[in-house]
Amino acid sequence: MQVNGQIDGLKKSYLDALELIYDIKVPKEQLFTMEMVSVLAEITSLTNREIAVYIDRRGSVLDVRVGDSKTVALVQADARRKEAGLSGVLCVHTHPGGNSTLSDLDISTLKQLRLDMMIAVGVKNSQITGVSVAIPDESLKSTELYGPFHPMQHELHELRELILERDKPGKELAVLWDDGFEKALLVGLETPQTPIIEGISEAEISMRELKELARTAGAYVVDAIVQKRAVKDAACLVGRGKLEEISQIVQTKEIDILIFDEELSSSQIRNIEEATRTKVVDRTGLILDIFAGRAKSKEGRVQVELAQLNYMLPRLSGYGTAMSRLGGGIGTGETKLETDRRHIRRRIDYLKDQLDEIKGQRQTVRREREKNKMPLVSLVGYTNSGKSTLLNALCSADVFAEDKLFATLDTTTRKLELEDNFTVLLSDTVGFIRKLPHHLVEAFKATLEEAVLSDLIVIVADVSDPFSSDHIHVVDNILNDLGATGKPSLIVWNKWDKMDGDFRTPYMNDKREEIQISALTGEGLEELKAMIKKILEPKTEQVTLKVPFTQGWVLPYLYENGVVKEVDYIDDSSLIKAEMVTKSISRVKSFIVE
Repeated sequence: MQVNGQIDGLKKSYLDALELIYDIKVPKEQLFTMEMVSVLAEITSLTNREIAVYIDRRGSVLDVRVGDSKTVALVQADARRKEAGLSGVLCVHTHPGGNSTLSDLDISTLKQLRLDMMIAVGVKNSQITGVSVAIPDESLKSTELYGPFHPMQHELHELRELILERDKPGKELAVLWDDGFEKALLVGLETPQTPIIEGISEAEISMRELKELARTAGAYVVDAIVQKRAVKDAACLVGRGKLEEISQIVQTKEIDILIFDEELSSSQIRNIEEATRTKVVDRTGLILDIFAGRAKSKEGRVQVELAQLNYMLPRLSGYGTAMSRLGGGIGTGETKLETDRRHIRRRIDYLKDQLDEIKGQRQTVRREREKNKMPLVSLVGYTNSGKSTLLNALCSADVFAEDKLFATLDTTTRKLELEDNFTVLLSDTVGFIRKLPHHLVEAFKATLEEAVLSDLIVIVADVSDPFSSDHIHVVDNILNDLGATGKPSLIVWNKWDKMDGDFRTPYMNDKREEIQISALTGEGLEELKAMIKKILEPKTEQVTLKVPFTQGWVLPYLYENGVVKEVDYIDDSSLIKAEMVTKSISRVKSFIVE
């Protein structure tokens, strides 16, 4: 048996004395012995450190741990839990300074480890000033506080019988204390290189988005912290001091999951989980989880799975036994690890083949569309900007729309009838977001090509969002990465119904058309359709051509790409007057006469 915790710097004589505590057997009618707490009090005063002892109901000492002047680290929780009821373990720990009052951290530790009781021993000048106790109440839903007592006071040790009476078979403490939510702590990082947007650090903006992402994923955000550092820490992203603070918050507020606003490496995830004993997810992993829950079509599921596997592959060695979270059953042995890597690579190759087939099917559809000369309009924009609602309003598409991030992933395309029998195809694409994982962009390229190859890009922005202008810049950057720059585009300021009459559209300082609408109320939709028609309606020119009879393909081409108004025959040629679509003139340019 050995003493655990923060033992660096402790004299060997202190460690030897603490190790002897393992040999103490606590009588069944007592919670601890006077010999035990006397040793704890003496060493606490000499070192100014908290010391904790975990004791089971048979009176055996399971663990002895040393902390600092304020706290002592939790024992590994999983080893102390039963499937139902209490753990059958109590904790006796010292409080330097003489105050035995139980802290919030003490109470949360009692709940988190399902302890029979948490006992705090006040210590000052090697003397015990009092003993306070917290135990689960009769319903096991909350706690009751007792004390302070003298360490050998009879009423103190009678609390053991109270616990045994309350912890009867069938009491499901884990269920009774569960509020139904996975409690999340959000962690962000700000460096001198972090941009300032609209007078606010991008780290703060990104953390607001992370909170919405966590809500969308079904977590309850308990708290959020942002550390300012000169550089990112290679081992844990945040500094060691901040990691200790995070560990404290995890215990005090009973956090179930840590969500980081940066992409973490496998070693960083492992280091943080070991330090906090809490599940860790980064921003990329969170977005992938949301996508996995939202994808409904075969194409969407293939794309999301491919992105997940590409994300997980370099992190296998870091997850270890935690890989079971993905449902893969991946082990920790090196041989098994390599086997898993090969399996995942084979699966990635298979999914890529599936996406190639999907890409081929899309190209066939595009050729048919081009043959029918039907322009494609793509709705793009930040997630939750109202793209699906707008598609429903314009085309009665009946597409699922919800006030959550990434409510829809699968591309939906519908016909939109404009004036003068002018018809276009309107396509709703996946929403964008700051720090959109490159795994997703790569996997969704087949889908996002709809935007790249469209005739018009309609950027939908939530005008009620104070960062809507910045969101448009994020969308522009992603479109640039996809190779969609130079495409005709217009900006649609949606959710105008939420604004008052004095509000003015944010100035974008570019030459794109802008329009204000409300997809919910229908305001501005007719004007939007007119603007789409104006941009997409083919530009035509009046031309006169002299075509030799030997060039028999020209006249059918003119009928296909314009309106033939007059045909005369001169010698061995035809003199043709036509109105042609401007972009089709280049092929017959050599036949044009003055």
